[in-house]
Amino acid sequence: MTPDLSNIDSIIFDLGGVIINLDEAATIKAFAEISGRTENEVLELSKTAEFFKLYETGHIDDPTFRAHLRESLNVFSEDNVLDGAWNAMLGQIPLHRLEKLELLSQKYKLFVMSNTNDIHARFFLKLVDLISPNKSFHEYFTQVYFSQEVGERKPNFGAWQPILNDHQLDASRTLFIDDKLENIQAAMSMGLNGFHNITPDDWVNVIK
Repeated sequence: MTPDLSNIDSIIFDLGGVIINLDEAATIKAFAEISGRTENEVLELSKTAEFFKLYETGHIDDPTFRAHLRESLNVFSEDNVLDGAWNAMLGQIPLHRLEKLELLSQKYKLFVMSNTNDIHARFFLKLVDLISPNKSFHEYFTQVYFSQEVGERKPNFGAWQPILNDHQLDASRTLFIDDKLENIQAAMSMGLNGFHNITPDDWVNVIK
């Protein structure tokens, strides 16, 4: 469904499944191969283990996160092997999406609110540097908000509130784009407008 943009002056983007291609199953498969566990066992761990959320909200650091992975999966893999499996879900950022962001920035204030973490952030920031050597990821936006820096993750209201507060945004004039419906529903309950991005390029084709 095409959103009504007539009253919109600011757009908040999610990252995975919106700007960067995302394949969470690839990380599940990679950890299963490392540990010898089934993919269903790894998937269940990813849903129930609290340390994933703690890492996304900045409450534990990289070494502690890796230590939890080793303990939970009963593996002794090197840091680079664990990081590679963790980053397996992160795909390409097609240049046309960055070009669309540049175009939209002439009309709207653009922001990012992403549930992410330091290992992922280092990876995709380097990826953007490769495909956009003259403009860093942060330069495409008014400001970028990562969950591990904010200390809150979607769908908790505290994930969006700093953006609204810091830039004195009117929620009714702000559009939030995410691939997860629960995050869209939470944002809309705060008064934001929502666009459920079912496939990565949906927003590219719809937002003018």
